[in-house]
Amino acid sequence: MLKRNPIKDIPIGTLVRFVNAPPRWKGEDPRPPGHGILGEVAVVLDYCGSDAHGWGGVYMLHQLSNSEQYMHWGDFMEIIQ
Repeated sequence: MLKRNPIKDIPIGTLVRFVNAPPRWKGEDPRPPGHGILGEVAVVLDYCGSDAHGWGGVYMLHQLSNSEQYMHWGDFMEIIQ
């Protein structure tokens, strides 16, 4: 059965780091956040709402290393400041 995670409470302006998300299934490995962003730092610009997968909610982010802005799931982020 798919394990759903609660929406994370990450306020606007918070610095986050991309991390591996917990497994969804028994025996599954942790899930990577995406190609080339593991360990990268971003600023939360907005909360965009819940998501269909139960991956901690969806957030609009500004990645500091390349100034890109995009949406990503809360399960793949940890607060660093």
